[in-house]
Amino acid sequence: MSVFQVGVRVMVYCTKCGAENEEGASTCVSCGESLQTSRAGRMGWEEELEVRAEEFGERAERWGRSMERECFGLPEGNTIIGVLFGLAIILVGARELFNWNIDLGPFAAIVVGVLIIAGALYKQTKGRP
Repeated sequence: MSVFQVGVRVMVYCTKCGAENEEGASTCVSCGESLQTSRAGRMGWEEELEVRAEEFGERAERWGRSMERECFGLPEGNTIIGVLFGLAIILVGARELFNWNIDLGPFAAIVVGVLIIAGALYKQTKGRP
């Protein structure tokens, strides 16, 4: 049943054949189809949609939290990055203090490569793609 208000008059249209019916009509004058809709069925659909959306939101939230805890695919990887950043600062300071000739570029590339490989191996052992 479709209801449209035109001016003061309300017109009811049949969803089966599209015929125009009077506002209070219970069946279509053209095809005899019932014009009454069950609100219980529609409420069930709306409730089902709400429940599914909430479940999806909760799953997305859990996935987001797990991704926040990982860096380079390693659990608590953010901690690892912090430690490595701290070590890099210490190496730069020690290099300046003791006049060491250490190039940090290759060192940084090796560290990042090791982290990527460790993350891939960790995911393999946990069975995640």
